[in-house]
Amino acid sequence: MQKKGAQVFGISKDDADTLKRFKAETKSQFELLADPDGGVVKQYVGLMPVVGLANRANVVIGADGIVKEIVSGGDAIDPSSAIAACPSHKAAP
Repeated sequence: MQKKGAQVFGISKDDADTLKRFKAETKSQFELLADPDGGVVKQYVGLMPVVGLANRANVVIGADGIVKEIVSGGDAIDPSSAIAACPSHKAAP
């Protein structure tokens, strides 16, 4: 995806130190961004009622800043549909 100009990153309500450890443990290939106040999470994917955790989601945002696709819940575990919705993926030869 990076060769096509796309950026992939994760956003979590966890703090930066927790995400740094998680990235090291999982050997994540993409950046993890901390959103401890949940502002970004609330804006794009929302929080689970009662427990206040972020919903799992893949969000595809075009270069124009417009959300192109949101895949949430269990479907977000497999990023295939989000990748297919990615404008840079569709433009591939």
